[in-house]
Amino acid sequence: MNRNLLFLLAVSSSFPSFAEGVKTPEISIAQVLLPLAMVIGLIFALAWLVKRFHPGTPGMGKGVQVLANTPLSSQARVCLVRVGGKDVLLGVTNQQVSRLLVLEETEEVEEAGQQPKNDFADHFKRLLNRDGSDAQ
Repeated sequence: MNRNLLFLLAVSSSFPSFAEGVKTPEISIAQVLLPLAMVIGLIFALAWLVKRFHPGTPGMGKGVQVLANTPLSSQARVCLVRVGGKDVLLGVTNQQVSRLLVLEETEEVEEAGQQPKNDFADHFKRLLNRDGSDAQ
């Protein structure tokens, strides 16, 4: 074993050191940051193109309008949503969304951008009164 160690020591001392003859190239910050900025810009451009021209993805929020939102607890809430001219009462938790009721008679908004005359409390009172009158 000592003989192998002596042989390796003799061989390594006979060759010149490689570290002395190798020069490290100088790299400027511009040579690093310019390609990085180009790659990031290319990623954003491709994401925009896919979002813009990808057929089959419906526009988010088109045809759906949230009229009211009331929390019931820290993890549950009731939402009144208008979809296709109908008001839908939804129960929303962290795990699921449940349709509670579909209200057929909805009051149309008189002018674009104006809030409807009835709010969530009015819809909820009508719902409670309707259920109470049916039970009696």
